[in-house]
Amino acid sequence: MVLYTFFEDYTDVAMPHEARGLAMIVMDALRNPNKPRPAEECVIGEISRQFSQSSMKCVSESVRRRFIEALDEYTTAVVEEAHDRAQSSIRNVDDYIILRRSTAAINATFMPIQFTLDLPDEVFEDPVIRRLTDVCRDLSILMNDMYSYNVEQARGEIHNVVTVVMHQENIGLNEAMKWVGDYCSKLVHNFLEDLCHVPSFGKEFDDQVKHYLDGLAYWTRGHDSWSFESQRYFQKGGLDIQKSRRVVLLPRESSN
Repeated sequence: MVLYTFFEDYTDVAMPHEARGLAMIVMDALRNPNKPRPAEECVIGEISRQFSQSSMKCVSESVRRRFIEALDEYTTAVVEEAHDRAQSSIRNVDDYIILRRSTAAINATFMPIQFTLDLPDEVFEDPVIRRLTDVCRDLSILMNDMYSYNVEQARGEIHNVVTVVMHQENIGLNEAMKWVGDYCSKLVHNFLEDLCHVPSFGKEFDDQVKHYLDGLAYWTRGHDSWSFESQRYFQKGGLDIQKSRRVVLLPRESSN
């Protein structure tokens, strides 16, 4: 989470060419953990290098490969987000969710669940496992957008599903929040349904598959709690807001 938070903080205010440069730094550091970073380079390069070097000690080669692929997808999408921001472009809901699945880095943040596992690619390509993974990913990004909306609207940011729904459906904030909340409820229902139909992959892998699916559920629930406890979105009032579900909108920040 520290790596993603640093990268997000830098790229949220970056122009497209700046975001592309940061993405190249991160991916080069991840792929080459033993390569010293230039002294004048942004600190995100050294953070990424150290993370990659440390992770090599505890993951299989297949997990490392999938992790780097997921990070590449994420950093590429963040550059696309920067283009949208520079052009003040608001996508429709379907297009937004497709891009958000990548800009949220959820596929990459799920990877530590696999760090102690040695599952073949066939497990992750199974339709049921893929749907369960996708539901947890979508649930996490939509909840994150609801929780981060207040601070993002104050900064004038538009890469948020609440903003997108308000724009597409021509509805107000409360109605948009309900729209997203109803969507999340459907995702939870789909997850519980698919959880009853997980196939067996043999005695060698079934316990590991259960560990992976438990990890997805714990990660999603933990991310929800982190959103209120970390002070990233609600400052010191997060725990009260978690109970009341009432938020006072922040004033728009000055562009000067």
